[in-house]
Amino acid sequence: MATMSNLTPEEIASSWEAYLKQGQADARDRLIRHYLYLVRYAVSRMLVQLPTHLDSDDLIGYGLLGLIQSVEKFDPERKVRFETYAMTRIRGAILDELRAMDWMPRSLRRKAREVEKAIHRIENRTGKPAQEEDLALELGIELKQLHQILNDTSYLVVSLDYLLSAGSHLKNWEESLPDTRASSDPTREIDRQAMQEALQEALRSLPEREQKLVSLYYFEGLTMKEIGQVLELTEARICQIHAQAVHRLKARMHDLLLI
Repeated sequence: MATMSNLTPEEIASSWEAYLKQGQADARDRLIRHYLYLVRYAVSRMLVQLPTHLDSDDLIGYGLLGLIQSVEKFDPERKVRFETYAMTRIRGAILDELRAMDWMPRSLRRKAREVEKAIHRIENRTGKPAQEEDLALELGIELKQLHQILNDTSYLVVSLDYLLSAGSHLKNWEESLPDTRASSDPTREIDRQAMQEALQEALRSLPEREQKLVSLYYFEGLTMKEIGQVLELTEARICQIHAQAVHRLKARMHDLLLI
């Protein structure tokens, strides 16, 4: 796959105008070729958290479908940058295919759910964020074993992209919300609004360090290694904290929405 095309800003603008106003197919194709780099970028970030047997070319193919949908459904009147809007649909298309493949081992799903249930119990009981020591005690394991579970389930946190597609209060995320204004299903829109409100509440309740990590990774585009430098922690430790943040979010979403 090629990287970003050599279109100038003027050529990009004229291509959008030709496609949006005149429906020119060649303009659409130019835009898709130009923005192919977004697909490769999304895949490269997601592969870090996915098992090695998944093929990057397959993921790129799934992401390309999301890019095509992004170009075809983009509405510039929403005053949203196309790149931000497209990244949500690209990641969503990849995740849809991964869910359809049922690629997660059952044992891994079980471990992740046990962690989420333990977080749920602790935080309902204490009214405070569950600390790692409390979580290990609740699970009846050593802290080292908890860290291993977080490592083992770290690639499950890619599912946070799916949760975040419902929206959040953090910087720049509302720009990338999928456009549901034209939806003919009012029940679906109500469900989406409930999901958005629950996620906002869950994100606000994260411990400061976890909220900072989520912001740096999902909204500012830093890698785990770069976040480690910012927070003065090892990359491995950042991955553990990241996994715990997502387990915590999913536990709270379950509590708020009974999902």
